[in-house]
Amino acid sequence: MRSQPLARIITAAAALTVSMSSVVSAQQVDTDNPNNLGETLLTAVVTNSLDDPRINSIIVDTARAYHAEMGGKAAEPAKPKKGKKKNQEVPRGGFIERLDRRATGAVSGQVKETANEDTPDLLLISGGDGQTNVGISRTASNESVFIDLGQPRPCVTETGQPDGSGECAGSANGIPSSYTAVEFAVEDGAYLAGVLAARASRGGRLGVISGYEGCRECQRYVEGFVNGARRVDPEIDIVVDYIADDEVSAFGDPETARTFTEIFLDVYEPAVLMPIGRAANIAMIEAACAHEPRPLAIGTGRAVRETHPQLDCVMLSIVKDVPRAIREAMYDFSFKQTKRVMTYDVANGGVSITDDWAERVAWIPTDTRIDFYEPALSDITTGRRQACPDGCGGSMPDIEEPIS
Repeated sequence: MRSQPLARIITAAAALTVSMSSVVSAQQVDTDNPNNLGETLLTAVVTNSLDDPRINSIIVDTARAYHAEMGGKAAEPAKPKKGKKKNQEVPRGGFIERLDRRATGAVSGQVKETANEDTPDLLLISGGDGQTNVGISRTASNESVFIDLGQPRPCVTETGQPDGSGECAGSANGIPSSYTAVEFAVEDGAYLAGVLAARASRGGRLGVISGYEGCRECQRYVEGFVNGARRVDPEIDIVVDYIADDEVSAFGDPETARTFTEIFLDVYEPAVLMPIGRAANIAMIEAACAHEPRPLAIGTGRAVRETHPQLDCVMLSIVKDVPRAIREAMYDFSFKQTKRVMTYDVANGGVSITDDWAERVAWIPTDTRIDFYEPALSDITTGRRQACPDGCGGSMPDIEEPIS
């Protein structure tokens, strides 16, 4: 970790470099009656300890429950007994949970091991590298179906191979049919949060602390937030900084992230802070709520106040509907109708923001909902405006005119 923040003050002419992804909207489906695949169904879930532990729990609990709805057994399958022949018959079926405590690239190693050694019918992944996972799905010994949560559409060549060059010449059809990328357009929610943050700041500075610059989803939050705030006030000061230069240092030590947040607040004194810290997120928000002067805070990924109601500086949370995404992807799997890309956004309800700001934050100007928030929500929902007009990943778009 750096000893103190080295933030960039984002100006109208500044550029943010983030990763580009395509959008294919997921439609709401009734998932109450999946196809019953029987007790031989084997489902595995691989999560990453660098992610928010609450979201990891939601992933595992939702997958386990829906696995049961598809007829699967709850227990982990039995292992062959020592001393027995390798070809001994072991009853198949059950639910496997794997938590990896390493960086994204290493998590994909766990994915490969699980796919080839446990040979699940269905493998749900959270926290691995999408590019690597695409390649693993092509060579998995059991032809497992992969559901990769929170991944932007993988970059593939025209022949569907992982493309490390970044050219991404292949379409969604180049992704293997055994692989589904489930992406959340968090930039939509961040855009709306930016609109509200600009109003709540009353002309004050906004702050964003992200993990590290290579975090693709983090950068989508950043760019959407900046664009939303600039919709209201093109001249507003926005300070963006990163905890560390690598994933483990950025997300793996909540106390380091807490200290970094305290220093950031001492130096820049933002009126509103959006921390994007994954496993360290709660520690960062706790630091914000305890700081003087106290900023308003924005939660990312889940509804923070549902589990931490004492964090009353939280003005809103940007929420990903992870349970819905898992159920719909598993439903499709049960009927052998998997999609290569499923995108959840504000328009289809897969990404939303909580109403904390309207209920608890008395100092947001009273005309905010009618004159600012509702027009922005309508624009994003109908597609009249994009959170990232040139796609998240290019240069910062031209600043739009303020609403009023």
